[in-house]
Amino acid sequence: MTDSRPKIVVIDGSAAAITLYERSAKGLRVEMEAFQSPSESLKHLECHGADLIFTDIIMREVDGWGILKKLNSWAHHQDTPVIVVTSKNYAQDRALAKELGAREYLLKPLRSQEIREIICKYTGAELLNED
Repeated sequence: MTDSRPKIVVIDGSAAAITLYERSAKGLRVEMEAFQSPSESLKHLECHGADLIFTDIIMREVDGWGILKKLNSWAHHQDTPVIVVTSKNYAQDRALAKELGAREYLLKPLRSQEIREIICKYTGAELLNED
């Protein structure tokens, strides 16, 4: 039996937000890579696959729209589910996210249960056995 865990990438400029994602994923059979730097996340994603990506919109260096556009340009990420997470609740941003292929548009602040549900929905992640 192989232990192939779904790979999740989180891109958010806030250390507190990254901590929330990490805590939310505890107990799930997943691997999580988190990046505060959008540029570093793109370097990683250029060479590595992911089963699910969470990205904030408002970030330094590269915003979430730039992340979505870049992912769309790479064949190995064209079908990767991307979840946009932001404090921006505007119809034009929701429309742009959909146009750029985001699967969901979630408003901050997220709840831990919401993050877990999204992870399970898109990756089929299972609970770890705590033997």
